[in-house]
Amino acid sequence: MQTREKRRPNERSRATLKEVASKVGVSICTASVVLNNSNSGSRVSDATRTAVIEAARELGYRANQIARSLHAGHTHVIGVVPAATETNILLGPHLQHVLNGIVNETEVHGYDLSIITRCDQSRPSDLLDALLGGRMDGVIVVAPRSNSRLIPLLRDEHLPMVVIDGDPEMCDNIYVIDNDTSVRRAIQHLVDLGHRNIGHIAGPQDLFAARIRKDAFFREMSRLGVPLKLEWLQVGVFNIPSGEDAMNRILRHDELPTAVFCANDEMAFGAIRAILAKGLRVPEDITVVGFDDVPFAAMTTPTLTTIRQPVDEIARAATSALIGYIEEGVPIGSRTFPGSLVERMSSAPPRR
Repeated sequence: MQTREKRRPNERSRATLKEVASKVGVSICTASVVLNNSNSGSRVSDATRTAVIEAARELGYRANQIARSLHAGHTHVIGVVPAATETNILLGPHLQHVLNGIVNETEVHGYDLSIITRCDQSRPSDLLDALLGGRMDGVIVVAPRSNSRLIPLLRDEHLPMVVIDGDPEMCDNIYVIDNDTSVRRAIQHLVDLGHRNIGHIAGPQDLFAARIRKDAFFREMSRLGVPLKLEWLQVGVFNIPSGEDAMNRILRHDELPTAVFCANDEMAFGAIRAILAKGLRVPEDITVVGFDDVPFAAMTTPTLTTIRQPVDEIARAATSALIGYIEEGVPIGSRTFPGSLVERMSSAPPRR
C-alpha cells in the first residue's frame, strides 16, 4: 500500500511536472527541458516552449519540486534577502556581520547560501521566481522595509521564512535585538555623565530598527526629564555620508548639543568626521554614541562608545531555527536579544 509523503505544516500541494506535461500533451522530459532551461532546449519548438511555460504558470508549478525529489525533500540551500538599498549593498559592516553569522551556522548543518541582491522589495515578483523557482528550502530576510510586500507574499507562498531586524507586526518569525532597552542604556549613560543637551541622528523611518530607536530616544528623554530640541534631531540613512550630513546640519546652529546619540555606528562615524572637520573635538566638545558595535568601532579615533548588538548570536539562532523547521517541522517562533553598552573613548562628561 502506497503512502503519501508527510508534508511540513505550512507546505501546500503544487502541480507536478507530470501534470504540466500532460496539460500540454508533451513528454515529461520535454517539459523538464523547457522549465529548467536545459541546453538541449534548442530541440524544442518555440510554440511548445510557450505552451509549457503558460501551463506551468496556470497550474502554479515551481521547478524546485524536481530538486526536492532528487535530494530527499531538501535542496540544502538557504536564500538570503538583504535590506533594500540603492548601491553597495554588501559593503555595510552590520550586514557583513549578519551574513557571517548565517554562514557560520549553515556550515554546521551542511547548507549553502544564495544571496539575492537584485531584489527591489517594493516589486518582489522577480524575487519570488528566484526563491520559489528552483533551489531553496527557505529564506532569511534581513531588515525589510515596513512597506515591503515581500513578507506577505512569501507567507502566502508558504516558503519557510525567518526575519532578522524586522517589525514583529510583519510576521511571527522575527529575531531582533531589544531596541527599546538598548536605547535606554545609551541615553542613561549620557545622562549619568552629566549631559543634558543631547541630539539624535535617526535612521530611515521605513526601517523598523530606526523607527523604534527614535521612539525610544524620545521616551527616555521624557522619562529622565531631559529637554529635547528638535533642531538637534536629524535623519540619515544608516551610512557614513548621511551621518556626516546630518551632523553638519546640527552644527549650523549657534547652540550645540554636548552629546549626540546615533542610531547606528556608520552614522556615528560620519558624525565624528563632521565634528572634527569643524575644528571641534570628540569627546571634549561633543560626545558621540553609536549602535551596533561593528568591528571598526574599536579601531576609530577616538574609539566609539556604542550599544553592542549580539549580531552573530542573532544570525545563528535565526538560521538554526529555520533549518530546524525545514528538517523537523519545529516551529520557528520569535526571539528578542539583549544589547549591552560598550564604553570607549568617544564619550565623556561635558566641559564645564
